[in-house]
Amino acid sequence: MSELRHQAQRNRHGFTLVELLTVIAIIAVLATLLLTALASAKKKSRQAFCTSNLHQVSLALNMYLDDFPKRPSGFSLLAAARFLPSTNALRCPEDRLGNWGGLTRGEMFATDEAIPYSYLQPLPWTDGAWNYLNSLGSAAGVAACQLHGLGKPNYDFPSIHDFEGLVLRVRRDAAVIRTHVYWDTFVSAASDVAAPPPMAAPTAGASAARTPAAPAYPWKLFVDEPPTNLTDIVEQP
Repeated sequence: MSELRHQAQRNRHGFTLVELLTVIAIIAVLATLLLTALASAKKKSRQAFCTSNLHQVSLALNMYLDDFPKRPSGFSLLAAARFLPSTNALRCPEDRLGNWGGLTRGEMFATDEAIPYSYLQPLPWTDGAWNYLNSLGSAAGVAACQLHGLGKPNYDFPSIHDFEGLVLRVRRDAAVIRTHVYWDTFVSAASDVAAPPPMAAPTAGASAARTPAAPAYPWKLFVDEPPTNLTDIVEQP
């Protein structure tokens, strides 16, 4: 009789502490798996959105080159000529600064762009560098997004070297490929001209700030293999 009473009292007490902790642990594991899956799906959707943007950029550039004998100096001309459906096509959803391409273009060339954009592009490069890209035909990269890789932007001094890893590159044939770019700590001019170029010393009475003596070309972002004769390409106007 006492055993039945003890059993009834235990049943009225509900879950034991061990059972409750087990249930909580299972719920926590399921929640973690769900959040991981959602984060992965969100990341892939942003990459798909960016891929669509890059595809539109390549199509717009090809249509521009079909109508005009000279390449545009930047994305602003593509938008002004209405070859892009919207300037939103130039914005990556991962761009927290809203103008990553514009903020980092000073590393290569000081060009004037009237609109913000996220993608790195070779449009203002010198004729030598641009002609080399054209020599690659449909495999030439015309825009690249590095914001899906690993890294953290330096809000004070943004640099393309802030990110490495996954890069989405769109080619002249409008195909968007996934590649990986890693910046070497010590880079030789023969392998990557994207390293910070030599700095020109300030003239007398000038500001103490130092400026690049020559443009830099981040070949890794736009081609699979860098050109072999880099000196002629850099020096050619």
